[in-house]
Amino acid sequence: MSAVGRRAELIRILRGRKKDTIPNLANELGVHEETIRRDLLTLTVDEGYHINTKQGKGGGVEFYGHNNPHKGILSQEQIKVLTNLKQFVDCYHSGVIDGILNAFS
Repeated sequence: MSAVGRRAELIRILRGRKKDTIPNLANELGVHEETIRRDLLTLTVDEGYHINTKQGKGGGVEFYGHNNPHKGILSQEQIKVLTNLKQFVDCYHSGVIDGILNAFS
């Protein structure tokens, strides 16, 4: 899985659970804990997600959302299907698909 795909999956997981632990997320995604920490840093600093991490008992990773609540809701499969559909439509509809992908992936 690519870094982009892994981060998208990480957001999908956190959206559903709202809170988890780094070891659990690393195990579920099949990567090292440091990879999850770097991904969380990228997601907060570069992509604007509101994610809080806290060490110790009762700590973990808490997900508060994104400045765009619709960003990141498409799965990798949905993105792939929409991207593939573009080859079968006219320019107008291709632009609409691009808009969907930009707004929701």
